Amino acid sequence: MSLRKKSIEIKRLIDAFDAEAKKFHDITFSTYTITQSTTSNMKFKSLNHAINLWQYYGKINEEHSSKDFIENLKESDPQWGIRGAQISAFGLIEGDTCDLFLKMARRAAHLFSNKEVDIISSKVVNEIRESESDEGSKTIVSTNSNSLAIWLNYLLYYLSMTSHKQEGIRVIDIDPFALSLLALEQLLSEPTIKKVDKSLSKVDDIKFDVALSFPGEKRDYVFEVANKLQESLDDDRLFYDFDYQSQLARPNIDILLQNIYRNNAKLIVIFLSKEYAQKEWCGLEWRAVRDIIKSKGDEQIMFVKFDDAQIDGLFSIDGYIDANRFTPNNVADFIMERIKLLA
Repeated sequence: MSLRKKSIEIKRLIDAFDAEAKKFHDITFSTYTITQSTTSNMKFKSLNHAINLWQYYGKINEEHSSKDFIENLKESDPQWGIRGAQISAFGLIEGDTCDLFLKMARRAAHLFSNKEVDIISSKVVNEIRESESDEGSKTIVSTNSNSLAIWLNYLLYYLSMTSHKQEGIRVIDIDPFALSLLALEQLLSEPTIKKVDKSLSKVDDIKFDVALSFPGEKRDYVFEVANKLQESLDDDRLFYDFDYQSQLARPNIDILLQNIYRNNAKLIVIFLSKEYAQKEWCGLEWRAVRDIIKSKGDEQIMFVKFDDAQIDGLFSIDGYIDANRFTPNNVADFIMERIKLLA
């Protein structure tokens, strides 16, 4: 069964990962990349779990023959990968709730059909091969078929962070519960396996025509608005978080987001609901919005409301578009009208 037919299970997993992400567990997800010559005295937390994700065996040519590869393959322990690999990458989960995350991650991996697992594997493999392939040799890359490895490889591909160029440990700058939540919300909106980051421009330096601020619970609606806007706007004129996800996976994201909403967007569209009032990240964005209002930059703000939830700094006299009355396409048209007026 494909992802398109698993929306109920995806929603269940979203609820489960959301509940854990809200608890801000002391848990980390890292990749640990080693070579045959690696020596390390790295120390990990007492509660941890490491698993092989992929291996870069190298190029099959005169010096590194296919016969050698077959012999190494026969003598290898599947748990640790292929003997003779030039680089081996491991996923490392550390923290008190390590076991809980492993259980949830394995369940999330079962969303994918065998065909979709093959797609994930091929995308990871192709990313590594692209920078090393040449006409005179064949590059051998393998991935682990374990369910946990499948989910972690998908998260890394989702962040567009698959690489064999760096040796050592690399900590992902977002905890694995929150990262899984983002990936699942993406799968619900777009049930296909693909990278999320769609821009090669540095998000810190982009001047956006419009930035969207919303809680994850309203992503389905906002995703349709964003899709419609992208038909009318040039590249890098819309700030929609999924288009810049790999760049948002870093420390001090609160400062980055406030700078985008406060200084680098002509128009900010806020999708208001009871969930918006409760979300930490929405609260950070809302502080930037309130500062704009204080500076009498009213024309930079546009409200879209789903309900009558009380939000600090919002008053009954403030105008808004009713999301229960207008479709996402209607809202996108209204946004384009405002952008043209600001221009």
